[in-house]
Amino acid sequence: MIKEKTALVLQGGALRTIFTSGVLDAFIAKKYFPFDILIGVSAGTMCLSYYIGNQYGTTFNIIKNLAEDKDFINLKNAFKKEGIVNLSHLRNFTTSKFPIDYDTAFKQKSKSIVEFVATDVKTGKPVYLNPTLENWNDCLIASSALPIYSKGSHILNGQKLMDGSWSDPLPVKRAIELGATRVIVVRTSPISHRDSKSYIGALGSVWFKGQEALKKSLLEEHLCFNAAVDFMNKKHDGIEIIQIAPEHKLNTTASSSSEKKVIADYRNGLDLGLRFVMKEELDNNYCNNTPQDSIL
Repeated sequence: MIKEKTALVLQGGALRTIFTSGVLDAFIAKKYFPFDILIGVSAGTMCLSYYIGNQYGTTFNIIKNLAEDKDFINLKNAFKKEGIVNLSHLRNFTTSKFPIDYDTAFKQKSKSIVEFVATDVKTGKPVYLNPTLENWNDCLIASSALPIYSKGSHILNGQKLMDGSWSDPLPVKRAIELGATRVIVVRTSPISHRDSKSYIGALGSVWFKGQEALKKSLLEEHLCFNAAVDFMNKKHDGIEIIQIAPEHKLNTTASSSSEKKVIADYRNGLDLGLRFVMKEELDNNYCNNTPQDSIL
């Protein structure tokens, strides 16, 4: 009998992933780790990294500390090298103060498929990165780099990459391709949310003028997102898709927040995460695969 596989998919959303961190902290607190496949997009990759590292509260503390840090987010830097969101500052801050527990992360990774989604600048198509000890931080940056918003792109193994949200923002199909029959998606926008054309996409299409495939992906990002939402909302034979999402628009935006807003959105995610796991326990839908040297 073929074992059914469960996947976790984490949407991006920059600072809005404070909601995701709440959900995942609930998972850690309840030792909930039934996943065979884990896929993160953009800022969701950071949340995923600390989740498989079993590091309760770490993403929350990172976002709380950086939400009002002008060295990290500054609209005045829109047309400078690092952009509005300084990924180099984020990398230096996290590696010095909140390093990923790679020992624990790789114990879990040895039992699961872990992928970070990026976009190939040349083709505009998604690239599914396999983070290793040598390239983990580069994969994080490649999945989150955006023109104007951050550094624009990042080169990894000779390939110029940028934010995965522009090619596969909700990689549920990818999880199914990898064998998942049950997919749990943590959203940073309400289930009813649909995207419209964004100014980042319009500006990005000018930034990458002459690269027609990427330009098309940037201009049609909203169509890509909405198609992914439509796919999740349909019924598929033999596939269960569960969305954990805020009921209303989060207080935190992609690039602005305050400590009060961060805490409110985090608690929202924590509450929904706990409710979800408690239902899973009642339904007996999972077994505990948490690493044995859990910090809890």
